Amino acid sequence: MEQQNILMVVVDQLAARALEGKRETPNLDRLREMSQSAECCITQCPLCQPSRASFWSGLYPHETNVLSNGRKWPANPVSSSVETLGRVLSKAGYETRHFGKRHDAGALGGFWCAEEGQTVIPDAPSLPYNFDTYNDVFTHKQALDFLRARQSSRPLAMVVDLVNPHNICGWVGLHKDGRPDEETEGLPELPPNFEFDDIANRGTPVQYLCCTHIRQGQASHWSPLLFRQYLKAYQGYLALADRMIGDVLNAWRDKGLGGYILFWSDHGDAMASRHMVTKDVCLYREAVEVPLFISGPDVKPGTLRGLAELLDIAPTVCGLLGLRKPASFQGKDLSGLLREGGVVDRPYAVSQWHTEWGYTVSPCRLVRTQGASYIRYLEPGVQEEYYDLASDPFEEHNAASSHPGEVAMMRRLFTEYLRESHDPFESLAWNADRRWRSHELGFCHHEGPTAPEAGK
Repeated sequence: MEQQNILMVVVDQLAARALEGKRETPNLDRLREMSQSAECCITQCPLCQPSRASFWSGLYPHETNVLSNGRKWPANPVSSSVETLGRVLSKAGYETRHFGKRHDAGALGGFWCAEEGQTVIPDAPSLPYNFDTYNDVFTHKQALDFLRARQSSRPLAMVVDLVNPHNICGWVGLHKDGRPDEETEGLPELPPNFEFDDIANRGTPVQYLCCTHIRQGQASHWSPLLFRQYLKAYQGYLALADRMIGDVLNAWRDKGLGGYILFWSDHGDAMASRHMVTKDVCLYREAVEVPLFISGPDVKPGTLRGLAELLDIAPTVCGLLGLRKPASFQGKDLSGLLREGGVVDRPYAVSQWHTEWGYTVSPCRLVRTQGASYIRYLEPGVQEEYYDLASDPFEEHNAASSHPGEVAMMRRLFTEYLRESHDPFESLAWNADRRWRSHELGFCHHEGPTAPEAGK
């Protein structure tokens, strides 16, 4: 049987919720129409390096031991003995090519990775660019040049890994003085959970997010107007990524490569929920729910129902291409559901957090069912959060104290997950200096540097 080609398009920091409502993403809309799109897909960590090391290796973050983005908590490279997706594809005779952002701690082993670079372009009106966008401009040209010049008849497994809409992080830094832009036309509305009147009932790491996360510290005194401008800028960076994705899809089609196309994001973005920006320790829907689209010659367009995880990508690619799934891959092969329909057989999905840079260490876990979210923290204080997603879809009020029966059920699922995955969560240690847990509750009370800025 002829081997099918496969194109994998990855973006950084795109929440599934960002693809709802009014937006300028015609190419992603077109791709979704020809795909099965996951009803709900959960990232294994809402942080770049742990997430990427996880989905390329098919292992949980606690198995790769890639738990941070570096600095004070460096990540050791994923062992070369691990059967990553790239190694499986390469052994099967595929030409494996990766263009763009890596940040994978070695989990892209088996792919030939193009050199990362930057091409500086002028800012768009009201949309400043930095190295994130410059990296994408460079990657965009590399990928198109490769496709247009390619003559090989070998089956191709290609990854185009864009950074946007991650440039929104730099946008926050440019607005750390709290002054809004002059442009006030066409601003998106704030989400229903913008106001955060439940902060006293959240885990300690969430209560003091402004002290441990640089971007949240910079946004702590923003007005509602500036948060609306944040959302518009986020849409602008997403639209830029969408145009580049459209060019890649057109070049792939023009080359007659066919086969399978997958699209996903490594994690989400807070999108102004609870006065929050970007992503960090908060395991809420905006940060952990990501888009996942899969299309191909035998994939029925529509909705992939049930709970998917980014861990499913590696085994599903194997299933679509008729390759042996390594025993180490922890996710599910969804290829049968993509071809024949059905619901993902998963009672719960899981996401993890450990630390961003190592200046504060706040291990926590999310157990997500179809109808509820349960979050467990290690730090003393409020250690559990529970949300009935039917009655509280925006996770506005922690109901752990008022739903003892439901919380007990989620605890049982959590214990089952720890046992089956050998997650050492309960033996881990948290570390947060009192300086980062001291001011009156509310981000508006934050003053001074954050822990990473202070360097301790």
